[in-house]
Amino acid sequence: MTRSAELRRELGFWDVLAFMLGITIGAAIFAVPGRVASFFPSFTMIGLVWVAAALFALTGSLIYAELGARLPHTGGEYVYIHRAFGPLPAFLYGWSQLLVVRTNPVAALPLVCVEYASSLYPMSENARLGLAAFLIVLLGTANYLGLRPGKTVQAVTSILKVGGLVVFVVAAVVTLREWSPNLASTHTPSQPNWPSALLLVIFAYVGWDRVGYLAGEMRRPERDLPRAVAAGAVLSALLYLAMNVCYYAALPIATLSGSRTPAGDVARLLWGTAGQVLLPLLVMVSALGSTNANIMASPRVYYSMARDGLFFSALGRVHPRFQSPHVAILLHCGWALVLLAASRTVETLVGSFVFVALIFYGTSTLALFRFRRQTASAPFLVPGYPWAPGLYLAAVVVLIGATCWFSPRSAAANLALMATGLPFYYFWRKHKS
Repeated sequence: MTRSAELRRELGFWDVLAFMLGITIGAAIFAVPGRVASFFPSFTMIGLVWVAAALFALTGSLIYAELGARLPHTGGEYVYIHRAFGPLPAFLYGWSQLLVVRTNPVAALPLVCVEYASSLYPMSENARLGLAAFLIVLLGTANYLGLRPGKTVQAVTSILKVGGLVVFVVAAVVTLREWSPNLASTHTPSQPNWPSALLLVIFAYVGWDRVGYLAGEMRRPERDLPRAVAAGAVLSALLYLAMNVCYYAALPIATLSGSRTPAGDVARLLWGTAGQVLLPLLVMVSALGSTNANIMASPRVYYSMARDGLFFSALGRVHPRFQSPHVAILLHCGWALVLLAASRTVETLVGSFVFVALIFYGTSTLALFRFRRQTASAPFLVPGYPWAPGLYLAAVVVLIGATCWFSPRSAAANLALMATGLPFYYFWRKHKS
């Protein structure tokens, strides 16, 4: 294994779009709407929240599209933050990704997949954990063998999940004869913590930030990355809004409130036994597609850090035959297996990593303003600059501040987790010197 091998530019527009849809549409849309219903009194307010989150995600997507077009290199946010603010914040970003932000979903989503599989074929807890670990190893192996197997898995799962969501919406429209009564229903919210609700909805949209991780392996990143990110954000938003309308049209808001499986409840109501079988299959495919996309993208951050001398040098190696960052992939999947064994439940794994992601969304947006001051030209420019990214940054700051106010212990724990990277950073800097 030598560092002379390089990552190959193999990804085209459709590959990037499949990745964007695959990593954005995971398991959240099948579970989050029920939890969100407990925070608001009516579907009107809930609909506004999902629309606001969609606009937030679209603006973030356009910001990252410009950053990716300006710096079309492997590593995404790590590259933007490093170029704009230096190695320390860039290292803390990569450290947070490895420790919790990107490895927790790799452990949690296969567990979601297995839990839905157990609804079709009952399994013991140890069997579920073993199968979840096997799925992580299987998808990790596919990406270890190169970009082509990984992107093939991504294309297949993205087509199946998007097609499944479209079929779900169309079938619900055909089956439901009367929409208005349930959509007009109200109830008394059980939880007034609106920042938590917004974070849950934003969690469902997250994905635009990881497309840039693969920019160094796109054939025409300056053109394909902005188009794929924008198209993926719009398609995801339309599907999410349509799914929410179906949920709240089928069931009163009081019934949906707090439901852990709103999609399953609607499927059972509308299609009986067939819904009980087909819906878990759709969730399983969706969760596996999002897991594969995460394994495709996230190790590229550690790869770029190692190439800059800020991480173990072995992580910067490229397999001479498969042209994959194989050591970084092994580390990512290996740590996810450790988290799976230590946590054992989805709730523990998911945690509040969106809070950490928001910090780096804000940092990357500040990087955009810095780059614009240096040069206003780029292959793609965010429409509405500086107002659109300015409002986006303000929203990020409000959400971070609200989380610190409403959930101070959680926020402090996440900040402490990021700070654990400081001694390691100074170790690698000293070692590099």
